Amino acid sequence: MDKPTIKKELIDKSNNILAKYAEPDIVESVSIMNMSDKTVFLGSLRVYNDENVNKIKKDLSDELKGYGEFTIRDQKVIPCCSPSYIHISFNITFPN
Repeated sequence: MDKPTIKKELIDKSNNILAKYAEPDIVESVSIMNMSDKTVFLGSLRVYNDENVNKIKKDLSDELKGYGEFTIRDQKVIPCCSPSYIHISFNITFPN
């Protein structure tokens, strides 16, 4: 499978998961880092409802870990002028 196809699938799956839990944000892009020995896809989501965080992380893990080495993390963000949210980021690494 080529990188643009994988990127599109990661965006679509992330957005489907956000929609499943009625989260208002969408994933517009996933970054690709090309290195000599591996390729890394980097994605991030904003989750506004704290009750959805663990469910979304589980769904992301279930949906995306089949692509390669999968890592996920989250952090609470409290901006000065907008609602707080949980930033969930994931990395998927493929050997070249």
